[in-house]
Amino acid sequence: MAASHTPLYYSDYFEIPTYSRQSKPATGEDGFFATTLSSAITIPTVRTLRLKKLQSSLPSQPPSWPSPTSPLVPIAVPGADLLMLLTLAKPGVCGHPDTAHGGVLATIIDEAMSLGVTLYAPEAGEVGKSGRIRSKMFTSQLDMRYKKPVAVPGELEVRVSVLAKQGKKVWVRAQAVQKGEAMVDALAFWLLVAPATKSVL
Repeated sequence: MAASHTPLYYSDYFEIPTYSRQSKPATGEDGFFATTLSSAITIPTVRTLRLKKLQSSLPSQPPSWPSPTSPLVPIAVPGADLLMLLTLAKPGVCGHPDTAHGGVLATIIDEAMSLGVTLYAPEAGEVGKSGRIRSKMFTSQLDMRYKKPVAVPGELEVRVSVLAKQGKKVWVRAQAVQKGEAMVDALAFWLLVAPATKSVL
């Protein structure tokens, strides 16, 4: 994203590694996002930004699940815990002509959510060689509301807000935003399990 087009609110964030874009041939982990969706015709670039000042604590009560027809409440920025900035290319991510496939958008949102969960759940993993907390967590439920088609080629911003944490349960909301408008709204329930066995980063 060109500096002249960088929104002012990015100053409230700092860049962190997008670990799911790093190839891990020893385990095959993250192969889909790091290899299959990492090419000139799919998603050539990904950057991840973390809010400088995260929430000091999360509510323990789960959020109410929105109705599919309820009005869309935008995730504020600054305020979103994490931003993922992507470039979408043709024809590799297209479903309909010049339009991102809904399954690809679900993958992107799921990946961004996983990084958001990691910000608030360091106890779920171990420190790897690069210093990253290797969280062992899984998406248990992911609800997607597709509001408008996402244009390809184009830039996409995914805004992630971690809503609540109760023991090993975490609730997360994310929105895919294009040209300042929320195109996809998602709510997910994540489960943290026992730490992963040692893996190579």
